[in-house]
Amino acid sequence: MRRAMRWTNVVISAVALASGLAVLASNLLDAGYRAHYRDSLLVVVAYLAFYAWTLVTFARDGRRTAHLAVAKALGAYLFLATFVAVGPLWMARTPARYVYLLFDWGRDATGVLMTYVLLGRGVWNTLNAMFFTAPWWMPLRTTHPLVGRVVTILPIGLATAFVAAFFELRALERATYSAAASAVAEQVFAGLECDEIRRRQGTETTDVRQRADGERFRVRVVWDCRAVRVYVQDEDGKMGSFAGPRLECCEAVAGRAGRMAAC
Repeated sequence: MRRAMRWTNVVISAVALASGLAVLASNLLDAGYRAHYRDSLLVVVAYLAFYAWTLVTFARDGRRTAHLAVAKALGAYLFLATFVAVGPLWMARTPARYVYLLFDWGRDATGVLMTYVLLGRGVWNTLNAMFFTAPWWMPLRTTHPLVGRVVTILPIGLATAFVAAFFELRALERATYSAAASAVAEQVFAGLECDEIRRRQGTETTDVRQRADGERFRVRVVWDCRAVRVYVQDEDGKMGSFAGPRLECCEAVAGRAGRMAAC
């Protein structure tokens, strides 16, 4: 069992390393990629160093393995606690972005990404830390039964809470998400022209769109060439969205600003 847990952690570390190496190579070889993501090479190198150390530590299974398992669990809790505020930005901007892309199967399959975030990061890291720290807390169940049971119950309770949150969020999404609204958002995004994006840069607009079948949708567009965001609400109040960069329009905006400055 310990061997299986160790090598599962090695594989996870290797995948994270591959993501970091892809980000580093893209920054060094592709100026457009570097201009878009604006990655700090220092952060990328630190990320690579951490996961290289993680891979080696789990592979060797030394005395630091338990400490690392606890540190990974605490990091996962911090990530989940701040997910609403910084989670999407973290997934898109950090060297781990390609790990998250493995589980990002599109707006109609967000359950896959949610499974990874809540069950993969939350439940797995909790059980992982419990397993590798068993030599610390197992004796407590004999020498100090009450303390030992509390120490055991807390992580199990956390893991159960993550599972409950997963099912609750899945139910909430089914009640609030509209595939039709999401399709409309994607259509609106695809129809945006650079001239319009340049003209409305930095603003928000709302309007109502009607499909051929007569269904009406309220559309809100946040105009930003680096990340145009389209939010759509159907007649039942369910939501859909689509977002993405339009960097070719950014270049036009920058060129126009430069010409104005020269005048």
